[in-house]
Amino acid sequence: MTLDFIVPIYEPNLDLLRQAFGNSIQSCQAELIKVALGWSRVYRVTLNERGYSLRGSVVVKTADPKAAATWLQAERELRYYQVLHPRLSIAKPEVYFLTTDEETGFHVIVMEDLSSTHRIPAHPYQWTRDELRSVLRAYASLHTRAVKLIEDPWLAPRYESALESEQILEQVATVQRAGIWNSLPGLNDLIAYARESCQKYANTPLRLLHGDTTPANAALPKDLDSQPATLIDWQDVGFGMPEFDLAYVDLQPFESGRLIPRQELLDLYWCYRSELDADIPSPQERRARQLHADAVMTLWLTASASRVALHPYPEGTYPHMHWASQFGIVYNRLKALTQEIR
Repeated sequence: MTLDFIVPIYEPNLDLLRQAFGNSIQSCQAELIKVALGWSRVYRVTLNERGYSLRGSVVVKTADPKAAATWLQAERELRYYQVLHPRLSIAKPEVYFLTTDEETGFHVIVMEDLSSTHRIPAHPYQWTRDELRSVLRAYASLHTRAVKLIEDPWLAPRYESALESEQILEQVATVQRAGIWNSLPGLNDLIAYARESCQKYANTPLRLLHGDTTPANAALPKDLDSQPATLIDWQDVGFGMPEFDLAYVDLQPFESGRLIPRQELLDLYWCYRSELDADIPSPQERRARQLHADAVMTLWLTASASRVALHPYPEGTYPHMHWASQFGIVYNRLKALTQEIR
């Protein structure tokens, strides 16, 4: 017997667009351009007034809180645009309207369509050197122009607090039993190092983190030489040491951020940071902080790796392709880190 599950969908409609822009809107045409995590959708919507294009187009993002894994996932991006977006002096799209639909409970964000001024690569994609520099400029701006952080429950917590250090050995063993990873000599030493470094940096000042800067989440400007990328999709926004955003550049699937050698990439980031912030760590401290972030984030990913090893995604789906790449990247990073901590 086959069970068919109907996934609720909220599509942009004339009533929504009139709430956002007024009753002069006569019609709208919505085009689905992205599905994220199964419960979030992004539309490009063309607006018309008396048969003529009014604004060209806008982007409408919808999220179903009932379908998300946790209420935090569904709430986070809406809260970001309500609370933090207006206070950040970074490259960002204009937000026109935020609401929660009374009938369906869907969160809805209506914002500027960047497609006429920016390019958003389709993932999987590997950034060029010039594109990576633009992304690093965006990181430098985000991590420097910090807002006062209040540890609200809707923000993603520090990676250190989510690290399941007592379960890592079993998580790794699960992936190994599935025939995906080989042995990892020195793993115990890496776990011990991460525990110690978590204590060392427990009280370090925190910055706002994007948390998921992939090519699909970084709109690239036409002038890559001087302009930062515009970060979008803030579903994983949180707080922590800025080095964790840099760690993810090296850990995301498809080797998206690896066309610049790692040390050159880190040096570029800190060069851009120094243009905006005179108070940056010494080279020695930067290395120590980055090693901490690399170790914690890589070990943190073993929990997800073990879950996927036990319950693989169907072949042919994007999550399956994602993890086909991610497994090898996490394993190789774990192997390298056992040497780097020495």
